[in-house]
Amino acid sequence: MNSVIERVNNVCQCVRLSNNGPITFKKLVGSIRREFRLHNFDILVKTKKEKTLSDEEFYVNAYYDAEDDSNDDTAIEVIVYHNFSDLSNFTTVQITEFLREIFDATVHEFKHQHQSIKRDYKTYTNHDNSPFEDYLSDPDEVDAYALSIAIELLRHMSEQRAKWAMTRLTIMSRMRHGTIFVSPNLNVYVAHFGQSPIIKRLAKKVYKHLGTLDTGHIFK
Repeated sequence: MNSVIERVNNVCQCVRLSNNGPITFKKLVGSIRREFRLHNFDILVKTKKEKTLSDEEFYVNAYYDAEDDSNDDTAIEVIVYHNFSDLSNFTTVQITEFLREIFDATVHEFKHQHQSIKRDYKTYTNHDNSPFEDYLSDPDEVDAYALSIAIELLRHMSEQRAKWAMTRLTIMSRMRHGTIFVSPNLNVYVAHFGQSPIIKRLAKKVYKHLGTLDTGHIFK
C-alpha cells in the first residue's frame, strides 16, 4: 500500500502547493480532479450540495466497485457532501483540512481495491441496508479501517508512541488534537464495540500497519 499512499500524497501536496489560498470550493475541486488525472489515477470526484449542513460543514464519502474494476471502468468514486457558497473562499488551513479528508477516503478505497484484486474481484458482502455495526464488523472494513486508523495516529505521533498508546485503547480513542479526535475512526469503533473481539482484531491490524507504513508519505 505504501506506493499508492505515496502517489495519493503527491496529488494532495501538488494541490496544496498550487493553491496557496484563498480559493473557491469549485476551483479547489477542479484542481483535485486535475491532479488525479495528471498522476494517472482513474478516480471520479463528485460534489453534492446538502442543505441540511451549515455553510461551513462538509464530509467526504468514497466507494469502490469491484465489478467496475473487473470491467476496466472507473472503480473508485469520491463524493464531497457540502453546503458551501459558490463565493466562499478556502484559506490555506482549510485547504489542508479538506485534502486530508480526500486523502483518507481515497486511500481507504484503494485498500478495498487491494482486497478485491487478491480474490479476483469477488464481492462477499453488501451492507447498503445493514445496521452500521454490521458494516463496521465486516472483515474487509476492519482491515481497511485499521489502515485508516494507523494513518490518523501517525499524523500526530511517532510509531513508537502510537504503539504504546494502543495498549490503552479506550483512552487512545478519546485523545484529541484541538477540538477533533486524534483518530476519529478509532473513536467510532470503540464507541460501538467497547472491549470486544472485533476491537482486539482491529487493534492487531492497526499495530501491524503502524510498523509498515512510511510516515513520509502520509498527507499531513
